[in-house]
Amino acid sequence: MGTNNNNINVTYIANNIKFERCELYSDFVQSLLMLIYDTYLGDDITNKKQQKKHYDWCWDKNVDNFLKEGFHLTNEKSKEYFFQFLNETFYNNTNKDSDYTDKKSLKFWLDVFDYVKPKTKSELDVLIEIYKILEKKD
Repeated sequence: MGTNNNNINVTYIANNIKFERCELYSDFVQSLLMLIYDTYLGDDITNKKQQKKHYDWCWDKNVDNFLKEGFHLTNEKSKEYFFQFLNETFYNNTNKDSDYTDKKSLKFWLDVFDYVKPKTKSELDVLIEIYKILEKKD
């Protein structure tokens, strides 16, 4: 069940959640996910250590791409947050699509960061949590 729009707006104000930042964070996460899916060599080739190196390379590449556009979007907590998410949903998933694109994860993050879309309580909770993490600077 979705949270009503008035409650969402109150939550946005109370947590200082801005439309423009949601768009930026959504772009950042979508870019990160697509880098990971597009450059992953496969479970038959990579072990846990190589998967972590792959993630670190993708994270650094994504951060660098955004830095070139003038956006500094990185901190260790956000890096660890998304590694844990991807470790559970992607790297440890033995039933990956043949092109490695996890469409459910892409949609999940699009929905979480969609500022105007009605949200479930859990989507709103995730937005608040990750927004606060991404707002912190190292």
